[in-house]
Amino acid sequence: MCALSIAPRTGRELGSGVLLALAGLILMAGTACRRGDATASGNAEAEAKVRVDALIEVFTPLDRTVPSNVTDVRFKEGQELLAELSAAGPEVGHAALAALREGVERPVDVERALLMVGARAATAEAQPLLENLLTQYGASLHLRTEGTFLLAEVLPHRAIELLEPIVTRQKQESTMPPHEFLLKAWVVACDKTGRSPVKELADVATNLFAEGSARVLAVKELGLRRDPRGEAALRAILVESTGDGYLRRKVVQSLYATLPSETACALFRQVAEREADLNFLRFMADVLGDWCD
Repeated sequence: MCALSIAPRTGRELGSGVLLALAGLILMAGTACRRGDATASGNAEAEAKVRVDALIEVFTPLDRTVPSNVTDVRFKEGQELLAELSAAGPEVGHAALAALREGVERPVDVERALLMVGARAATAEAQPLLENLLTQYGASLHLRTEGTFLLAEVLPHRAIELLEPIVTRQKQESTMPPHEFLLKAWVVACDKTGRSPVKELADVATNLFAEGSARVLAVKELGLRRDPRGEAALRAILVESTGDGYLRRKVVQSLYATLPSETACALFRQVAEREADLNFLRFMADVLGDWCD
């Protein structure tokens, strides 16, 4: 910013010629200031582009023949640069988004890094892109998935609005990112805003049409939250005759984490007495022996 300082004088103390000269100086100084500001802006944009170009380079995969110690160093450099640029000013975020919109085919890791920096450093500018990645078919699923996580991270209230009708859908659309990742983003957004995700987690956990990985994630998340609705859902799945032994094992772990040990063990003994699946019965015997005896 430029400023021209003039000692106070009254019009009577300054002649008309001096006043005209001063007016000219002020006009010239203003023009110089504008040129200086434009130059500074141009320099900032150029510097931001250089930094984003460095990001593209460091996230471009090395040849498979490169030794592992070299790739390890490259990975560390990439993570450090990603963190640095994510916390940089909006010029860097703008440059990252501009590079992403160039339409140049780039490796997956490069696209994800550009999207991360753009979303975190220039959130307002990135919002339409993040929303489109979630709701519109067209971009690659890996980029849409990353965009969903970033939307939950940088704009959690908006993410909740868009994700709520999606995660509670009885059957997921094949054109959407995997249900597990949508649900994880939902949990992130809820945790950031202080909203409980338990109702939706319980719905997914007990939904026989939901993807198995999404149900497992829902069960794990319910195990981190003491809530009567979550407990009821977990109890229902524990006696569910779907043949999904892995899911039921995760339910046992979550119930033990959220219930008083005496209550959990009494429930486990009751289930074991009525269990028909021999494999699950062996698992329950181990649980009772390790945790309850």
